[in-house]
Order: sequence, then C-alpha cells, then structure tokens
Amino acid sequence: MQSFFDERVEFAIEHIWINPLSGKREEALASLRDAANMGDGDAFYFLGRCYLGKSFADPVLGLPDDRKFAFECFDKSLELESAVGMFATMHIEGYEPSQGTFIHPPYKSKREIWDKVYDMAMSGCIFCQFLVANAYYYCDVADFLDITPENAGGEEIYMRRVREWAAEAVGLYEGCVEKGLGIAIPNLIDILSSGKRGVPIMKKRADKYKQIGADMGIGAYERIIGNEYRDDGLLEEALAMYERAASHGDGYAYYCLGKFFTFRGILGMNLKKAAAYFEKGIAAYPNDKGLCNLLGEICFRGGQGLACDFPKAFTLLDNAYRNGSTWGSDMLGMCYLKGLGTEVDLEMARWMFELNPKKRFAVWGLEELESY
Repeated sequence: MQSFFDERVEFAIEHIWINPLSGKREEALASLRDAANMGDGDAFYFLGRCYLGKSFADPVLGLPDDRKFAFECFDKSLELESAVGMFATMHIEGYEPSQGTFIHPPYKSKREIWDKVYDMAMSGCIFCQFLVANAYYYCDVADFLDITPENAGGEEIYMRRVREWAAEAVGLYEGCVEKGLGIAIPNLIDILSSGKRGVPIMKKRADKYKQIGADMGIGAYERIIGNEYRDDGLLEEALAMYERAASHGDGYAYYCLGKFFTFRGILGMNLKKAAAYFEKGIAAYPNDKGLCNLLGEICFRGGQGLACDFPKAFTLLDNAYRNGSTWGSDMLGMCYLKGLGTEVDLEMARWMFELNPKKRFAVWGLEELESY
C-alpha cells in the first residue's frame, strides 16, 4: 500500500482516526511528537488536530481541548511547508497563522495547494479524500479555486456547481467510510438526510450509515441506535447500547442512561444510579442543560437515601437556566424564595415561578408570595 506520509504519521492516522479503539493512543501521539520534533510539517498538523475537540478526534480518545497548542502546531506545519497543513487549516474557525499567510513555498497560490492535496486524494490518500470531501461539503472549494457566481457565469450556473460539489462530497465520504474513517459519517449523513444543496433526501441510506457508525464503535451512533431501541420498547437492548456508547466516550449516553432511573425512569427509580450516570455525563459536558437539570432535580428533591444538596442543586439548575433551559425554573424559584443554596431574592423567585406557573413548586411559591 502506498504511503503518503512519514510512517510515524501513518501510524498515528491509523490509531487516532481510523481505529481509535485500538488502545494505542499514547503510542500514536508519541509517534506524531517524534516526527514533529524531526521537522515533519504533516506531523505538526495532525498533532494540532488532536487537540481541537471532539469533532476533530473521537471522544473515546479522551484528548483535552487545547486550541492554543493546536494553533501553535498549525503555525509550525505551515512554516515547514506542509500542503496538507495549509489546506486543512485554511478554513478552521478562529485560526489565523502567525506568519500572516497560509501559503508558503513551494506553493504560490491556494490553487496550487488544492492541486497537491487533490492529487494525493485521487492517488488513494484516505485522509486527503476526507479533506477534499470537506472542501466540497462546506463549499470551501470555491475559495481554493476562486469560483464566484460572477466568474462562473451567473447564479444559476454557480448553484449547479454547488450541487455537483455536494455529490462529489457524498462519493468521497462514502469511500472514506468504506476504508474505516468514521469521522466522515456526520457530514455524509447530513447531506443524505437533509437534502442540502440539491442532493435528494435518502433517509434509508443515511440510516445505513448510522448503523455503520454504531458497528464501528462510534459512541454517538451507538447512542442513536440506542434511542431507536428505546422508542421501539426494546429497553434492555437500549440500555446495553447506551452502555457501549458511554464506554466509547459519548458523554450524552450518560444522560440517556440516567433517565432510565430518575424520578420518571421507565426502568424504575434508582436515584443513586441515576445520579452516578449524570455525574459522569457532566464531567464530559459540564454545561449540558439536560444533565444539569436532571442531576439538579435529584439534588433538590433527594430521596432513596440521598440527602438534599441545595447548594449543588442551585448551581446545576442555574447553569441550565443560563444556558437556555427553563425546565427547572420552579425549583430555582424555591431556592430564591427559601434561600436554599443561595440568598433569598423574592423578585427572582417570582420571575422563576412565572416562567412555568403551572408546575407544582411554582404554584406553591406564587401562593406564598401573595402573602408577602
């Protein structure tokens, strides 16, 4: 098989992006660092990509977000004349090269960078196929090739090109998935299920890739399949799939697991188990509204041997509220009314109660406020 990168970089691609469940995260990272320390610009790009968050490397790897370090790696990748680094970082939100330009010798234009990476993709480089597919999907190809509605011959002709790019993206993404590159699945499903850019909606085809994602051990798709089992009443199968998803780094699976056992749990109330699941989910997603609300409710109400923890309840419910959820506003209102975990604030109590005035605590609270 043809190699397109240093063997250490190829090893890292295999064990971070193609087979993240191999258990060789540390060896893969060490390989990238070793190659980068030897002046390999491609290695710097892939090393930086590891620290851009869960959309850039599978959550199962447990890699921390460190955009500052990632951007420093990208700067080095550009300095060391990596075409892949120039191509892939050109449209990463928030990244501006410290040198002031993405284009470095021997490349003189975006078109030359496109040609290099496109040639690698057409020669069989799976990761370059993914990068080119992304350029088609996001229409970044227009920037690389300087295509506008004006120079394309008008808006209608330009939109025809956009539809052609979407179709090209589908073909490339499907090829990537076939070769084991699971990170191609989200955008592929989006195109197939949304009808974006004129591609016909193909729900069955999209559903097939959700199952493929689950079969590949991608936590998000295991959770999606778990949801389908749950909706079909196959609760034990759903529970097993959620457990798999959680073990593969999907923090939202803990929300699904905890809901089975909380106050309205369809598998029976077990607050200690529910709280343990929610705690694990919040460790991964500390500002998730659903996780904060449901753990906040347990802390507020207590039960089954769990004491009320009003300071924690207030912190969690307030976090959910500040992130756009009013679900727990009646409990927040009681916290403000009674000084539970926060200072008494009757104005805030009334505000919270009136957000959901028919909920039980809100009814009680508003009645009590009338006596003040």
